[in-house]
Amino acid sequence: MKDRCYEFTAKLVGFCVSRLPRGITLVIGGWLGTLAFWLAPQQRELACEHLRRSLTLSDERQVRTIAKQCFQHLGKTVVEFMQFPRLDSEQIQRYVTFEGVEHVEQALAQGKGAIILTGHFGNWELLAASISATVAPLTPIVRELRSPRLNALVSRYREKAGYATIDRDTGIRHALRCLKRNELLGIVADVDTTVSGVFVDFFGRRAYTPYSPVAIALKTGATILPTFIVRQPDGSHRAIIESPLALKRTDTKEKDLVINTQKFTKIIESYIRKYPAQWIWMHRRWKTEN
Repeated sequence: MKDRCYEFTAKLVGFCVSRLPRGITLVIGGWLGTLAFWLAPQQRELACEHLRRSLTLSDERQVRTIAKQCFQHLGKTVVEFMQFPRLDSEQIQRYVTFEGVEHVEQALAQGKGAIILTGHFGNWELLAASISATVAPLTPIVRELRSPRLNALVSRYREKAGYATIDRDTGIRHALRCLKRNELLGIVADVDTTVSGVFVDFFGRRAYTPYSPVAIALKTGATILPTFIVRQPDGSHRAIIESPLALKRTDTKEKDLVINTQKFTKIIESYIRKYPAQWIWMHRRWKTEN
């Protein structure tokens, strides 16, 4: 019953926002984020605590302002995702501008595929849709939602936006085949989850981080392209495809995984520092301890 309720609520909200002008939709998303900020005290205080420690902020008003903006940004991200079924590639291209597309072209010219590496930063779902519509087909690795009905709905939204996904827990072979076909594989690698990982420095603290982008790149020869989408003040987005991550190889695989995971984690951190309101500070990023 709860599963059906989640599905119905998502469909209802999606039906409403998909028929409104984009500007109004973003305002509603901001309101929903503000509402969540006040109605989710545990997540609100966790975000504030992470901001204090990570950005060494002493001004409590500034901490709460950034935390609220973070929730508002997430609300906008959700309603933008709910508009996917009614967006065509032309609309997506109008909302998102790209920098660094030549890095993808150069990587694919090598014939080994490329890994689009990002974090839960900006509107990462729109990033996948815009790359597929503008640059080249992209297949992201995702974790399935606990609600089967909601997961099926989200999958349909993604497919209507022009991209399919690979399940994180069962799709490693599909991921390798994707690169073997010289395609783009998307990986989000900035959260503390149950997948294999290593401890690296993240905002001055040891954080358990997935090493899958590095492991896959070392195995296949695929290029890793750190890529980020940044929400602009006018509601549009700017997607930045960085130059390839220069992988370092040492005498052991374990060192390779740690050193290179640290390298891409620092790049993710640099974007979060520059745009702190566009990351998920309410996530328990440092929950795993060694």
